[in-house]
Amino acid sequence: MRIRSIAACIALCVLPFPAAAQERVVVRPEPGTPVVAAEVLIAVGPADEAAGKEGITYLTARSVTAPIVPILDSLTAQLTVVQHKDAVSFTVIAAPDTWEEATRTLLVALFRDPVDSLATVRERTATAAELEAREASPADALARQVDAAVFGQAHPWGRAAVGTAASVRRVRVADVDAFLRAGFTADRAVVAIVGPVDPEAAQALRGFMDPGPVRRTEVDAPAPADRPVRQQYNSITAWVAAVYPFDADADEEALRMLARLAVERVSFGPLRPQVYDSRAEVTRHAGGGQLRLELVVPPREVEDWAERLSAAVAEYAGEALGEAQFSSRLRRFRGERMLELESPEARARALARRVLVTGRTTGALADLDGLTAERLHRAARALGDPVIVFLGPFVEQRRE
Repeated sequence: MRIRSIAACIALCVLPFPAAAQERVVVRPEPGTPVVAAEVLIAVGPADEAAGKEGITYLTARSVTAPIVPILDSLTAQLTVVQHKDAVSFTVIAAPDTWEEATRTLLVALFRDPVDSLATVRERTATAAELEAREASPADALARQVDAAVFGQAHPWGRAAVGTAASVRRVRVADVDAFLRAGFTADRAVVAIVGPVDPEAAQALRGFMDPGPVRRTEVDAPAPADRPVRQQYNSITAWVAAVYPFDADADEEALRMLARLAVERVSFGPLRPQVYDSRAEVTRHAGGGQLRLELVVPPREVEDWAERLSAAVAEYAGEALGEAQFSSRLRRFRGERMLELESPEARARALARRVLVTGRTTGALADLDGLTAERLHRAARALGDPVIVFLGPFVEQRRE
């Protein structure tokens, strides 16, 4: 029964506000949900940052929300801030009787309150310390190398979206104040609300939002690396990533299924005990996105596993699955996808992202019923050659 209720939730249509704010604020009423999740996405990020100030978007987001944390705590509301390439995300989870006040408090902090200098200094110190710790992680190093390879080192998305410890330490309070005024504006924002909410009662939020389409910073098309990228890293294991960029017209749900099927073919198992870890991810941003497959394997075997990763995707491009094969794989994918969207905050994030990227405010969050073997086949065939990134202690480099 639980899976059925999730499936019904995913299939529900989104109810938009009236025409003036239809593209910017959407409500998804779910009467049986115990909490309300409000997602605020602001289309500001690395492309808006000046050279030497990388990470100012994330620092600004943390600095302006730090003073309201005690207020949200008093309302038993939770706030999460996440920086993406093309936008910064604020997720508020609150009880049905306090979500309006919690969401309004967040919007006031983002669009009306001035910068708190003490909060900015504290958040700058904390953010720099966290980034310094992250930069010592091989997983973080791989993400940085992949971004540089896929987007190009000169591209604003080719660097870490949250900046580096060094760049964050260079940001001054006056920089944050100026960036807040220029970048964190209502005409760049969308809001998605999921839970037991009356759409009419939520219309008060329209006062914070500008009508019309979202204003975004123009970002040039990336220039992916045309050959494998190999980065030396001091470790006993090696990482290999295969990244497939796709354009705005790509079949995202079919690509999500393709990513899972492909990574299953190279994941740990009785026939593949040398695979330490595996991961598949599909991310969507303005103008396109990417399908990313990652493996952790012995250093001497990275070339072989890169070929296997590419072959796993190419297999689905070569010939469409038979109906019986596809049906059994689709059942598993449906279950996994529904569990991904089980929480109201996950549905709010998915809804806000769709509104930001596509402008659509109605329809199912996940087009699971419409998936077919032919759609999967077409999605695989539409992908070009992957960008391959190696990270690890490579023997051939030690011999030179």
